[in-house]
Amino acid sequence: MQQRSTKEKLILIGAGGYAKSVLDSLDFEKYEFCGFIDNFKPEGSSHLGYPVLASAVQDFAECENYSYFISIGDNTHRLEKFFKLQQLGCKIINVVDKTALVSKHSTLGIGVFVGKMAIVNSGVTVGDNVIINTKSLIEHGCFIGNHCNISTNTTLNGDVIVEDYAFVGSSSVINGQLRIGESALVGSGAVVIRNVEPRTVVAGVPARYIKDIK
Repeated sequence: MQQRSTKEKLILIGAGGYAKSVLDSLDFEKYEFCGFIDNFKPEGSSHLGYPVLASAVQDFAECENYSYFISIGDNTHRLEKFFKLQQLGCKIINVVDKTALVSKHSTLGIGVFVGKMAIVNSGVTVGDNVIINTKSLIEHGCFIGNHCNISTNTTLNGDVIVEDYAFVGSSSVINGQLRIGESALVGSGAVVIRNVEPRTVVAGVPARYIKDIK
């Protein structure tokens, strides 16, 4: 008699480049990966050797019997998919790479990605639907709100607050005890030495105001 698998059946929302990182960090001992839902690639096609099952979660039969992770890098599109999954009552998991170091004294929301060799230190709180990408360092006491993207090789020093929907570009350094405002964008390689106002773009060394975000 064939033994029934005890693994959770998992579907990724989004079959683009970011999905490669998510799949590479996925715990295949815990999850049985079934395929993608993607509204750009046609149903029945394949991505990374796995099938595209549907164009939208609500179009996928028995969608409530699966767990999900949103493998989309863009904050706005990821947010839309996150709310749809919640509306449908679907389970959203976290993906934490086996090489990442996440303190047992930190807190992660749901739908969080922690990439290769990233570090999340003691006392950190991470909201829902957040990307903490490869080699990022999140120091003690930081707070990262919902639907944020902390890009590759970024450093948040101690007690930084990153508000909802913010995007922090690759290799940025945020000095301790600063605040990155809601929906702000920090350019790649920036060194932030003062608070960043909501819905503004900053860049440079040291980081300076560039423009407002409409």
